[in-house]
Amino acid sequence: MKWIILFLLVITCFRGSAQQTEVAPAFATGIKLNNNEPSFIQKEEIRVSASHWKIDRNRVISGGLVFLAGLSKGFNETLQFHWKEFHRQFPHARAQWFNPTVSWRNKYRNGDPNQGPKSFLSTSVLIGFTDQYHLNNMINRLSWTSALVVHIGGGKRPLKQYLFDLLYYSACNYTGFATAYYPFNKYKGK
Repeated sequence: MKWIILFLLVITCFRGSAQQTEVAPAFATGIKLNNNEPSFIQKEEIRVSASHWKIDRNRVISGGLVFLAGLSKGFNETLQFHWKEFHRQFPHARAQWFNPTVSWRNKYRNGDPNQGPKSFLSTSVLIGFTDQYHLNNMINRLSWTSALVVHIGGGKRPLKQYLFDLLYYSACNYTGFATAYYPFNKYKGK
């Protein structure tokens, strides 16, 4: 089943025609102009700017959001897999909030899943406010979504600039992850 879905996804990616310029046969019956094109199709020239890639205000904001997403993901991995080291460095951190093996019960009444949710929507929409693990997940998703929204509207650019964006945002994300994860990794990269 996975292979079928993957195949269909790949086919739809290659089939996409978002910037198709020719007239589709279904529209061939439209009102004709003198140049034999339907009147409802307006051709716009898309110009690719020749400017060089540079870090502007948009990239600083979206890069900061991507860094925050990486930071929250790294913090989650630290809590999940290096709780003992985290607790050693922060002995006053409450396990009821920070330790995922304990804190997952915070969303239930009296910490018992059999008693149902602690409050309205505490197991769905408001789960991000029940413990640090879920708060980090919420921050991660909101940061990625916000970075995407901030970056939209940049206009069409050369492929090289998209590759620079890929490198820049990957570096922001991995730097954020490393900032929150590696200080608590007991192996220190060994």
